[in-house]
Amino acid sequence: MNTNLTVVDPLADQEVTIIITLAATEQPRDQRPALISVGVAEQSPVIKIGLFADLPALINEAWIAFGVQAQMSEAAQAVETVAEEQLVATVNINDDEPEPTPQPHLSAPKPQAKNLSLF
Repeated sequence: MNTNLTVVDPLADQEVTIIITLAATEQPRDQRPALISVGVAEQSPVIKIGLFADLPALINEAWIAFGVQAQMSEAAQAVETVAEEQLVATVNINDDEPEPTPQPHLSAPKPQAKNLSLF
């Protein structure tokens, strides 16, 4: 039996920004430290640090890490939505039921007082 594999692109229909920052040093360009930032507006970006010579690999690593982060965020939102729906369903079910009446506090019966004569 074959199962269908459906892959959803969490980055579809989004503008993803890649920012490359190089440190100003006396070193040759390939030896300069580079900071790569990949992200979308209103979310924290993924940041990778390395040498300018490794720039394509750094961009690839940051892109993959950002995609994983987006998938995890999407999955967490789906779980949260399901939990909220279950909570609403539970509240609605409980609203239809009458409040349980409190059970009366039962205590052992007290013995009746009698006149006792010691004589």
